[in-house]
Amino acid sequence: MIYIVVCDDDINDLNRLIEILSGIFVQYKTEYDVKTFQSPLDLLEKINQVDIAILDISMGCMNGIDLGKKLKMEFPEVKIIYTTSYEEYCLQVINEIHAFSFLCKPVQKAEMERQISDLLKRPKSVDDTEMIFYKVSNLKGDEFPVLKLRLKDILCFEYVKSKRRITMVLDNKEYEISYVMKNLITELERYGFAVNCRGNLVNMRHIVKIKGYDIYLDNGKILALSQKRAVEFKEKLNLFLHSQN
Repeated sequence: MIYIVVCDDDINDLNRLIEILSGIFVQYKTEYDVKTFQSPLDLLEKINQVDIAILDISMGCMNGIDLGKKLKMEFPEVKIIYTTSYEEYCLQVINEIHAFSFLCKPVQKAEMERQISDLLKRPKSVDDTEMIFYKVSNLKGDEFPVLKLRLKDILCFEYVKSKRRITMVLDNKEYEISYVMKNLITELERYGFAVNCRGNLVNMRHIVKIKGYDIYLDNGKILALSQKRAVEFKEKLNLFLHSQN
């Protein structure tokens, strides 16, 4: 299932986009769910899942560029396609948001189809990357001599000082491993992991939002953000979000 949101304060342009998208996804035989909004604020309030966002740049209460920034903070992996009647906005979109693409109005079906096709085929760099862990145990005490996991499925690592082991957190499972945290940080930095506080390493793909010094993950878990590391961490997160498009 592909989750799509479309936001345009012009109802005629909005209806045209829906008609085009419907034809494209029927042709590709891909299941999709599309939600439409004329208000950026309404969109931000109501959505909780999105893979593709198609946004008009020029809107009244909030322009599409600012909306795109907020969406990227809430949903790091969202792919953004901008629509605009003003070509001079295009360079700004590329520089500020690193949008997946932009289309000039009136949007043509062939152009939208080409962008959607490229987007659906585009691989994610870490999706198939796996890492092998040795001498792993779960919280029940069951031991696994070897465990291979996809990095994208790991939410975070937390060092437990009393056990001198590292807890590895997945969406609905936790494991304990023996590993040197410093080495883990060095090995996983290239894959979108960053230190949020001493003894903690988080997968930035799973960050939903940062509020104050709390990091909210997509499984509901809340991690602490060190005040000392906050500025550097947010800079790394921003660079990571840009690199995803």
